[in-house]
Amino acid sequence: MDRKRVAHSPHPSPEKVRKKPPRRRVPRWIKVVWLVDVVLFAVLLVGGIVVWIVSTPRVNLAILDQTSRPTEVFDRYGNLAFKIPSVGIQRVPLTEIPRTLQKALIATEDAGFYHNYGFSFRGYFRAALSDILHRNTGQGASTITQQLAKMVYLHDNRSLKYKLQELVIALQIARHFSKNQILDMYFNHVYFGNGATGIAQAAYGYFGLRPGQMSGMTLPQAALLAGLPQAPSLYDPVVNPQLARQRRNLVLQRMYEQHYISYGTMQQAQHAPLELNVHELATSSPIPVQYDYYRDYLYQELSQLHLSSQLLTYGGIKIYTSLDPQLQLSTYTSVNDLNNYPTPLGTATEQLQGAAVFINPHTGGIESMVGGRQNQYSYRGFNYAVSTQRSPGSAMKPLIAYGPAIQTGKWNAGSALMDGTNNRLTFGNYTVSDWEPHATANGYVTMRWALAESWNAPAVWLLNQIGIQTGIDFAQRAGIDLSNPGNQNLTIALGNIIPGISPLQLADAYASFDNNGVRIPAHAIDRIVADNGSVIYQYNPQPVTVMSASTAQQMVGLLRNNVVNGIVAGASAPGHEVAGKTGSVAYTNTSQTDSDLWVAAFTPNVVGAVWEGYPVTTLANSLPQWSSSYPPKMFSDIISHGLSPSGATFGVPPAAGPDFPAYVP
Repeated sequence: MDRKRVAHSPHPSPEKVRKKPPRRRVPRWIKVVWLVDVVLFAVLLVGGIVVWIVSTPRVNLAILDQTSRPTEVFDRYGNLAFKIPSVGIQRVPLTEIPRTLQKALIATEDAGFYHNYGFSFRGYFRAALSDILHRNTGQGASTITQQLAKMVYLHDNRSLKYKLQELVIALQIARHFSKNQILDMYFNHVYFGNGATGIAQAAYGYFGLRPGQMSGMTLPQAALLAGLPQAPSLYDPVVNPQLARQRRNLVLQRMYEQHYISYGTMQQAQHAPLELNVHELATSSPIPVQYDYYRDYLYQELSQLHLSSQLLTYGGIKIYTSLDPQLQLSTYTSVNDLNNYPTPLGTATEQLQGAAVFINPHTGGIESMVGGRQNQYSYRGFNYAVSTQRSPGSAMKPLIAYGPAIQTGKWNAGSALMDGTNNRLTFGNYTVSDWEPHATANGYVTMRWALAESWNAPAVWLLNQIGIQTGIDFAQRAGIDLSNPGNQNLTIALGNIIPGISPLQLADAYASFDNNGVRIPAHAIDRIVADNGSVIYQYNPQPVTVMSASTAQQMVGLLRNNVVNGIVAGASAPGHEVAGKTGSVAYTNTSQTDSDLWVAAFTPNVVGAVWEGYPVTTLANSLPQWSSSYPPKMFSDIISHGLSPSGATFGVPPAAGPDFPAYVP
């Protein structure tokens, strides 16, 4: 018992007692600091929310029920160039929009549409978390109401401030309109691609269904339309039928998951064809034809700026551009002049295409753009000045070999370049030959002559001397993406690059020669002003130093010599100093025909690139060999009629000197 009593004794021996450390008191001044911090944080949080709400545009909800005034496009001089009429939306009441289509849209875009208050807590915080984790603001609106707010009021700006404003506007819309009214407005405002804004244009453009015929829309057709608003260009069934079908089938799956359709119905619809019956929509913008491609490019640039292309079709805004009306008209006229193209081969089954773009090297402003011949033009269709990806041929040499070599400080116009005693050099498994036999000095020529005559072997040898990566780095700074591993070879010296470039990219790259080594990235839009006078967008130049001013001046001298004494002579224009380089690409090594013809040339104040070729090159549809003089001729015509002689000078004479070096290494 004693043992038991001891075990339960409430008074253990002293050595087993552990004293608790004395409680540390937090000094009063620290408590005060903490309290002040909490109060300040609360004030800043509440103040920030108030600022965001106050800065949210005052929403005129009536805009949802009416069309806008035309968009006005101004040229570089501040004069009105043309107007883009508002789409003149043909409204279709929700009662006439098939219930199947309504369900498909809700299942795809906003499953909780009828139960939320214009926004989704889950979707909003999911987007916010993604933005934080990925250090960007790429997540878009998550509900139909938020999307409506964005497309009508916020111009698709994805900054955090605009996302909060989007939320506030969505709440306003949810408060003033019923769910059916919101759905009605969404269907009549959303862009479905292919120039179709609103369900009336989409149903007719893709399926030939007019408003009174929409009851005949099938489930697969409804699912196809419901999948388009997320990415109209990507899922365009006319351009990308495979992706469109995948997107349609995903919509059908979501309809099944939301219990709108049965599993069997989903499977049957997923195996159905696209059921397209394409009808061309009337062009919504009757403007002078010379502006068609420039107008179309504005849509593309708005998308690149994360601004909604619907800014143009909803109207009521002013867009100030770099457009030069005289140069644009001249570009349009020359691109459509058959005298500026070689005579097609007798085997040709397609029509030759051409494109040209001119930019201001000192501002980066696109002053003219024509993306194809007018007889093959389609509204917002393919633009060869911007979207084509072709090998630039020898027009690449200054950007990949000669410019980078001079930039190293070890080479100049008189430097000796190896050309081979038989105009032929071998580098491992790769052998390069010149396009025509010619004399050398023990296998060497000068850089000036090699560039003026566009000899191939010296350019490849020079790239090998400076290193492929040195050439790639220079071209990358000039705006040409050569990150593809397939470009790690010497053939890039001759323009064999992956994936190829467009005339706009080539002109943009050459602009650095004409602007003391600095490239101002090309752009068409300088400023966008909203109907209420607020500035929606202001261009902010981001100069890129491509090379030193000394290198640029030496390259101007070399490229001027190409025009004065070389094979680019056709680009010369009375009253203008011109520098440049041609490029031609053989269809095959044995075809004796070409696939692409180029010139990149410039005056002291404008840089242009011209391309000629076939939409799809085959042996039958290829260009006669030795036709490289035609793009320079087109350039000359454009400059001669589009620019008044200004007397401007490069301040650099054409590179001079012998064809063969006095000293051979």
